[in-house]
Amino acid sequence: MYTICTIRQHTEAHMFTEVKNGYKHPDAVPMKSVSTQEALAVACAAQRVNGGYIKDTRRFSEPTNKTQFSNKEIVKFAYHGDPTYLPMDFVRPIPTEEDYVQVAEIQKWMRRYVMLGLADLDSFKREMIESVSRDTVAINNLGRVAFIPEFVKRDKHETGLTKEIRIEYRDSQYLGKEKDVVDGVIKILDKRYSQQWESYNYVAVIDGNLVSFMNKFPYDVGCMLRVKGKVKAQTKNKLFSANETRLNYVKLYKV
Repeated sequence: MYTICTIRQHTEAHMFTEVKNGYKHPDAVPMKSVSTQEALAVACAAQRVNGGYIKDTRRFSEPTNKTQFSNKEIVKFAYHGDPTYLPMDFVRPIPTEEDYVQVAEIQKWMRRYVMLGLADLDSFKREMIESVSRDTVAINNLGRVAFIPEFVKRDKHETGLTKEIRIEYRDSQYLGKEKDVVDGVIKILDKRYSQQWESYNYVAVIDGNLVSFMNKFPYDVGCMLRVKGKVKAQTKNKLFSANETRLNYVKLYKV
C-alpha cells in the first residue's frame, strides 16, 4: 500500500501542480519522458472513464454532447507541454486507488513474458512489453502505453480462451457441408469488433463443435443463443488450431 500511495501522490503532484482548472500553466516545461507507472495509471484511468478502449475521438455537433476523447488522446493530453494545444472541453481523469492496483497487475502480467522470453513473440506483443519494461517512457510512445490496459485485458481473455478450447474443444468437428443449414443452441466464446465490416466476429460452440460468424449486434461472451445459418466454409481457427465451421446468413434468437 505504501508504494501505491507514493506513486499516486507523485503522479497527482506531477500532473496537477502545473495545472489549474484543467489547463497547464504557461510556464510548464515540455517533457521528453515520464514515469512509466504514472503513464500507466493515466492509461488505466482513461480506460475506466471511457468504459473500455476507444480508438478514435468522437466529437458531436450538439453542444450538449461532450466530446468523447480516445484513450490515446487522453494520455497524450495529460502530459502535453503546450496549453494552447489542449481542447477547451478536455478534462484530465484523476487516477484512483483501483487504477494503481491495476497498474501493478498489468506489470505482473507483462513480466511473465519477460520470464518466458521475448524471442518467440510477435512484434506487436514485444513492443507492448518493451514499452513498460523501463522506469520511464518517451512522450512519443504514450499512444502505445494508452493501449496497454486493453492489450492486457484481451491477452488474459485470449490466454484463458485458448486453454479452454484446446482442452475442451480439441475434438471439434465440422458441421455439414457448404450451404447446409445449421440450426441449434450456441454459447458465445469470443467476440472481436471489425471496423472494416462494422460488425462483430464471433466464435461460438454448438454441441462441442466450433462455429464462427459475423453479426452487427454486441452479444456478451458466455451468453446462450439459438443460431440458424448456412455453412460457408470449413476452416481451421488460426488462434486455437481447432476445426471450425464458418457460417453466413446468420440469424440469432434468444433461448
